[in-house]
Amino acid sequence: MENRIFYQEDCNLSLLEGKTIAVIGYGSQGHAHALNAKESGCNVIIGLYEGSRSWKRAQEQGFEVYTAAEAAKKADIIMILINDEKQAALYKKDIEPNLEEGNMLMFAHGFNIHYGCIVPPKYVDVTMIAPKGPGHTVRSEYQAGKGVPCLVAVQQDYTGKALSSYTHLTLPTILLV
Repeated sequence: MENRIFYQEDCNLSLLEGKTIAVIGYGSQGHAHALNAKESGCNVIIGLYEGSRSWKRAQEQGFEVYTAAEAAKKADIIMILINDEKQAALYKKDIEPNLEEGNMLMFAHGFNIHYGCIVPPKYVDVTMIAPKGPGHTVRSEYQAGKGVPCLVAVQQDYTGKALSSYTHLTLPTILLV
């Protein structure tokens, strides 16, 4: 596959109208992706474990917050942004039972997919957006109208629209420039 560079003008947010994006985790990357996508007009909810210290902060920043299982059930796009070592157990317990045909799973790191710790069903899209910077930089660059370079990948394209839908989610979240 040929390498491509995507820019802001490649973005068509209308492809995300009527979609709910669940960001699972509200730490360094989670808060940045969630706030940037929300401020770009996307419908974003947050999924956390009960008792998470981030629950109140996410609510104070204007998000509806649910358990990871509830958020996964409500979402069309599920972006898993918790520590790599916790992803497989959370996925198996809270996300996998709530997946529906045509959902998209997104990651910021390919470890769990590459090494088979998470094996998504064939009826979902699986993509990755890996910003080349910590979450606070992703956030501050977005606020400055800039962006950070990112690696993007489509591992599984069930719907045949993973790249186009994914690219349009990625651009407002990270602003590739």
